[in-house]
Amino acid sequence: MKLRKLFVIALIGCGAAASLPAAEQKQSLSDNAALRYYAAFTVMQDSAISNEEASKLNRILEGTAPYDDSQYSGLVEKNAVALRLLQLGASHAECDWGLDYQLGEQTPVEYARNALQLGRLNVLYAFHLSITGNKDGAAKVLSAGIRYSRQVANGGSLFATLVSKQLLLEHLRAVEGLNHLAHLSEGQRSLLRKEINAISLHGLDWGAALTREFELVTRPETQAEVSQISAKYLRALVYPATLPELEASIARSPIQLQQLVPAPKRVLEQKQELQIELQKAGEALRR
Repeated sequence: MKLRKLFVIALIGCGAAASLPAAEQKQSLSDNAALRYYAAFTVMQDSAISNEEASKLNRILEGTAPYDDSQYSGLVEKNAVALRLLQLGASHAECDWGLDYQLGEQTPVEYARNALQLGRLNVLYAFHLSITGNKDGAAKVLSAGIRYSRQVANGGSLFATLVSKQLLLEHLRAVEGLNHLAHLSEGQRSLLRKEINAISLHGLDWGAALTREFELVTRPETQAEVSQISAKYLRALVYPATLPELEASIARSPIQLQQLVPAPKRVLEQKQELQIELQKAGEALRR
């Protein structure tokens, strides 16, 4: 526990690289946002948000349920260090989760589950700041949260990309809600528009995530079929009209392979849902 605290304090202070020569600093692990996020996961407290609580959070974000600061302020304050680490991590463009896909299906995904909890805490933090009158702080927290949410997908499988997409939705809905309820200033809206425009421009790399997914399920005896389905899947991501052809190919494949291939219609729906929410948030900030 003592070593863990020292590690976190060192990250917050950014002192680990301060005394290194410039050439060594460029290669320092402290430039990696994921290092701060991993540290944040170790200090999260009582952060497990059940499906029921997550559903309530979504209702709050959609404006159909009130945000009760007395219910969440203690949780937010208890996780102040973890949330500070998220803000620090999001200030770095580089985010490498250190995933080794040579492990195949044993490649760890727990980091993505932790990332979901930390991201949801960040949304609650933004609401807490807003309700206490700190609208500027709330806008900055959401801005950092949007960058963090996108980084969750970096180098990850489809599961990590779906977590990233969900966190982006929750942050974007929070942006819409706060802009409506707190009447954000032009400067605060401009800060958030910048992040939303960046996501709209670059988006999530669904193709890379699915390619990794297919690499994990490929076996010598199914390599040809997997290659064919993978090519059609990537095409359907860009041209949804080709979805029936892809589904037909999956239906003709061995039942064992069918069970491993992510449902393409569902993936396309997830991708489209994010695009719709980005548009809505962008429009809300232009009003």
